[in-house]
Amino acid sequence: MKIGIISDTHDHHINVLKAVEIFNDQQVDFIFHAGDIVSQYTAKAFQELKKAKLIAVYGNNDGEKFVLKSIIEGFGGEIHQDPYTGEVGGKKIFMTHKPSLLDDIVASQKYDIIIYGHTHFRDVRTVGKTLIVNPGEATDWVCGKGNLGIIDFGTMQVEDFDL
Repeated sequence: MKIGIISDTHDHHINVLKAVEIFNDQQVDFIFHAGDIVSQYTAKAFQELKKAKLIAVYGNNDGEKFVLKSIIEGFGGEIHQDPYTGEVGGKKIFMTHKPSLLDDIVASQKYDIIIYGHTHFRDVRTVGKTLIVNPGEATDWVCGKGNLGIIDFGTMQVEDFDL
């Protein structure tokens, strides 16, 4: 099983379309979006996913939450108030936009994977049994290039992709 990780798309439509193409090419099963989709136009781009189910949390810049929810649920995805907790492929997952809860959640060792965004900087590391992933920004506004990550559940390794 593979899951795609993306965050902070901030209406960068060209990079979102690239991300959807990568997720389709890599045949990911789920995509976790760690917030700041921003508008309905960006949300609609994710309906081009062929196989993967989108699971997202709201970020601090997401507007029109009712509209985002309606669009995402309309193509079979989910969007949640921050934070999201769930299980996929036998792995317990915690996802948040802002990293303010990160230290306590990591210390709990309750989750196999912790996903976060907001900072726009890539952070991939393992603490104890927990894989922590911030894929960096999907835009190219802070770091100069867009990124996403794909986790292979067989190896629990994260492959980084440039947008």
